Amino acid sequence: MGLATCAALPVGDSDDAALVAAFQAWDMDVQWITWNDTDPRELPGLVDAVLIRSTWDYTENPEAFCAWLDAISATELPVVNPAALVRWNSDKRYLADLAAAGVPTVPTTVVDSRDQDWSVPEGFDEFVVKPSVGAGSKGAQRFSAQDVDAARTHAEQLLAAGRTVLIQPYLPSVDAGSETALIHFDGVFSHAITKGPMLGRDGKAEMVDGLYVAEVIDPRTATDAQLDVAQQVLAAVPHPGALYARVDLIDDPDGSPVLLELEMIEPSLFFAFDPPAADRLVAAVRARL
Repeated sequence: MGLATCAALPVGDSDDAALVAAFQAWDMDVQWITWNDTDPRELPGLVDAVLIRSTWDYTENPEAFCAWLDAISATELPVVNPAALVRWNSDKRYLADLAAAGVPTVPTTVVDSRDQDWSVPEGFDEFVVKPSVGAGSKGAQRFSAQDVDAARTHAEQLLAAGRTVLIQPYLPSVDAGSETALIHFDGVFSHAITKGPMLGRDGKAEMVDGLYVAEVIDPRTATDAQLDVAQQVLAAVPHPGALYARVDLIDDPDGSPVLLELEMIEPSLFFAFDPPAADRLVAAVRARL
């Protein structure tokens, strides 16, 4: 089994140690593959499938990453999640697709150019400006509704760098600990965790290996309402074949869960908070081979 990673994490993220152990318990060899330093033509015969894991730096060149996955698929080597699904999920403009399908979603304004006008989300004390292509909250900043000039400066910098920008309200429930990640394997709920607030009001955040913002994680029991929304999200995805998905929800001002992000590329799956989960993912992989 090939596990795709990035150059900064040549043997993957620490959370994946449990996944490696689970594969080995099934007598399945594991080979870490650095995506931006591996020729896809060399993979057949070396591994029997490629599972995307800690490719955190794909956001620096998403087209190259998706082309790499396409090239693997062209060799007829299975890759999960599939390349077409990854391409769609690599740009958070997918939120508009899901909202149009009726999924309750954090209101999102897409800013494609420096000439496009945009306004601060009404009715909220704070809002977030972030790139549409990004992982681990890199490039995301939180602003007060009165700090529009600083927010516009940040948006301008992202746009000048060729990035599309998303504007979203910062829902107060995040600071109260409402953010919940629901992990699914083959569409079946596995386990859930909660995240503490990651974006400080001063715009500063602690980075891990320069790849993602440090997180405070705890286990959580998902509510029926959260489980229902997660199933709505997965049912609305326009591309088939998802082996794993992490549905990140927060509470809206009425207390109802809404989608913040759908992670189907390189998300941490937080095996440490539910050790049997690694075995569940390996079982899902084996069922496909």
